[in-house]
Amino acid sequence: MLRSIKSAQRKLRSLHFKCSADGTALSGLDSKKVSLTDTGTGVKTIELGSNGFASADYIVQVTVSTADSVAQISITDANTFVINTFDAGDGTTAKDAECHVSVIGSDIKDRY
Repeated sequence: MLRSIKSAQRKLRSLHFKCSADGTALSGLDSKKVSLTDTGTGVKTIELGSNGFASADYIVQVTVSTADSVAQISITDANTFVINTFDAGDGTTAKDAECHVSVIGSDIKDRY
C-alpha cells in the first residue's frame, strides 16, 4: 500500500537507497526500483527508469558515508541524475564514496 506524503504539492513520491563506493551495488528500501552505473572514479549515474518523475525539478539529497568525502548532484532529466564525489580536502579530486540517497518528486507537472 502506498502512503502519501503531506505537502501542498500533489502526487509526491520518494525513493531511498544506498550506493556502494565503487558504484557497482545498490541496497536499501528502493534499491530494486533504480539502476546504478559507475561512469568513472567518483561518478555514479542513477537511472530512475519507470520510477522517474513528471519533470526534472525533483530533489536529490545525498549523505556521503565515506570519510573525508563530499558530493555534488547533477539532474540530467526526469529519469536520470549523476552523483559526483570528491575528496573533501581539496573538493576537486574525484574519490569513490558510499552514498545514502533520498529523492523526492512529483508524478504530475502541475505546481502550486
